[in-house]
Amino acid sequence: MSFNALWLDHQNAYIYTFTVDGIEEKKLKSHGNEHDKNNIPDKFFHEIANELNGSKELFIMGPGVAKDQFKHHCENHKHNNLAKAIVGLKTMESHPSKAEMLSKANEFFSNYHMWTKNY
Repeated sequence: MSFNALWLDHQNAYIYTFTVDGIEEKKLKSHGNEHDKNNIPDKFFHEIANELNGSKELFIMGPGVAKDQFKHHCENHKHNNLAKAIVGLKTMESHPSKAEMLSKANEFFSNYHMWTKNY
């Protein structure tokens, strides 16, 4: 079974998929402009949700409110299965290294799986 970690702010998203074969990384960037401010997060969040479609477990990290807004977006749009897959949220600094993101994700999932019967 694979599981995902997501680090995001309003401009960038890093998706890490953990599988038995290793870790896959994908980066998404918001493509909004200043004149379309209200629709930027919605479009970006839809793009992220589509990339994570089918995720069984999702851990979300980020510096500000984007992670909470993304969670609410999933709950209030047609991403109900993804909303149910969210198993944790973590506030992190604004620009962690890839190693820091992976370390936090590994730490979270190690603890989470120790206390669940999924694994």
